[in-house]
Amino acid sequence: MLLTLCFTHKKPTIGVNLYLDLGLIDVETCEPLPDAWLTIWACNATGTYSGYTGINPDTVSVLDGWSTREDGTTDDETFLRGTSKTNEAGIAEFLTIFPGYYDSRTTHIHVTVQFNVTGDDTSYSDAAIQHIGQLSFPEELINSVYKLAPTTTLNSEDSVYKVAMADGYSAMISTELLGETLADGLIGYITIGVNKSAAAIATTGTQVNVQGYLPTVSLASGAQAAANTNDLAQGYRANGMKKV
Repeated sequence: MLLTLCFTHKKPTIGVNLYLDLGLIDVETCEPLPDAWLTIWACNATGTYSGYTGINPDTVSVLDGWSTREDGTTDDETFLRGTSKTNEAGIAEFLTIFPGYYDSRTTHIHVTVQFNVTGDDTSYSDAAIQHIGQLSFPEELINSVYKLAPTTTLNSEDSVYKVAMADGYSAMISTELLGETLADGLIGYITIGVNKSAAAIATTGTQVNVQGYLPTVSLASGAQAAANTNDLAQGYRANGMKKV
């Protein structure tokens, strides 16, 4: 299995290593989905996203001395972002870290799924994806990693988590210790149901559901429109960050 590293940046990424195994299953056939491109991204251990290092994770506002570009980014960093193709069993594996958190959000990892990628197999084709979502962790594990940090947003307090866990769905990542303690790292795994024939989700412009408001399903046209409307109403833009 190809292991994709999510440490592609100039500075070391500090945190608990997480080997993340993501499996895809076709919701129409219940068969594994090979040759699908998975992309994940998350904030670092202190709550900062690459591309947005000029944003204060405690307030989600621009830090002194920084400014935002037209697309909302502040820099060209790419740490903790990675893309990998599923194998014949529909599984892709990433090496990342257990993410931190930022104001008003619980711990989560963003994920997208796309088929028919062209070119050099590293970029999206037709500016569209078939699935977008966010993955969560058990509260007790979060508390262990953060050592009961008092400012953590709990799963029960997070708006996206509530949607992800509704109606029998689950966005929870199962985890096991790699060694004797958390310091040795973690392995996480989850199977994601994807509707390969779902209406594609646009990834350009401002009408984009990158926050993943309905994160456990492949969005049909109606659900996509509702999610986009909700995101825009809450002031979200690229990569789930709020406009500042």
